Amino acid sequence: MPHIVIKTFSGSSQKQLQEAAEQIVAVVNKTMDKPKEYISVSVEEYSFDEWKNVYNEFIKDKNNVLIKPGYDPKTFE
Repeated sequence: MPHIVIKTFSGSSQKQLQEAAEQIVAVVNKTMDKPKEYISVSVEEYSFDEWKNVYNEFIKDKNNVLIKPGYDPKTFE
């Protein structure tokens, strides 16, 4: 606790993903006062064609999405 899931387009290197995960752990540790050893991060990569399903299931009309995406969601409907 907590467990953070990064859902992203495919194409980032393992090094980029690892760096992002480490920085997220540091921010959660600092801002939420959670011990680093209790924080886990996973990455799920998707193709552009698969992203429509991710958007519809996890982003669209969800109250828990604290920062809404800046792209036009009509491109996924």
